[in-house]
Amino acid sequence: VGRVTRQLVRSRQDTELLLLDAETTAELRGKATHLAAFVQKLSFAELGDLAATLQSDLDGRPVRAAVVAATPEQAEKRFTKLLTLLDGGARSALDIDGGVFLGGATPQARIGFLFPGQGAGRRADGGALRRRFAAVDELYRAHPLPAEGDLADTAVAQPRIVTSSLAALRVLSDLGIEAVGAAGHSLGEVTALHWAGAMDEASVLRIAAERGRLMAQASAGGGGMAGISAPADDVEPLLAGEPVVIAGYNGPRQTVISGPADAVQRVCAAASARGLGTA
Repeated sequence: VGRVTRQLVRSRQDTELLLLDAETTAELRGKATHLAAFVQKLSFAELGDLAATLQSDLDGRPVRAAVVAATPEQAEKRFTKLLTLLDGGARSALDIDGGVFLGGATPQARIGFLFPGQGAGRRADGGALRRRFAAVDELYRAHPLPAEGDLADTAVAQPRIVTSSLAALRVLSDLGIEAVGAAGHSLGEVTALHWAGAMDEASVLRIAAERGRLMAQASAGGGGMAGISAPADDVEPLLAGEPVVIAGYNGPRQTVISGPADAVQRVCAAASARGLGTA
């Protein structure tokens, strides 16, 4: 396999971002109508060409929309969904799962970054960002992560999560997207400190690795923890008779419990029996 072929294969990404802008909602609707029919004629490879063409056509017009699609068939469905939103009078939409976005120009927009903590993601290879962006590939080559093992183990998960956050920062920087502020959830606080200039990439990765190692060492005695998708008041009754405590209040709808691993599993089973999600 030649060098150029390898580069082309490595640059493949999982989805395409199809961008539109227009002077009026009616004009945007016309473009979406055309594209909903046009994408049905495209091959998989041509979807990337369409994304590039649409991007080059952008001109800072005030009415804007975006569709994220992995195949021409999915693009057709999502442009149709965009049309349904427009016909229903919607002027803004943020459908992350559905891959459809609608809005308008906001000259005073302010961007903030929120860095995730443990539990985010399940990959250690850089995924599509690494295949597409040389800066991300460089990061993963300079700071290789374990290819095997329990990706949820703190010793593995924490450097993995911080590395993925650093990868995202590199991509956003390459795209000229800057934030006015940042925050982090748990482990993400360390990444936020890096973003603020308190430490460089190598330092934040060393801290993440050591933090994860120490947490794994401290929990080596058979303990465990889990998140239950419910408020603390709903979780408390599930703990009756078990050596398990509430260890964290992640949010209004997620409570973290900890204790001996077998007891945590029993509480999670009781939560699942009541229709509550666990992680």
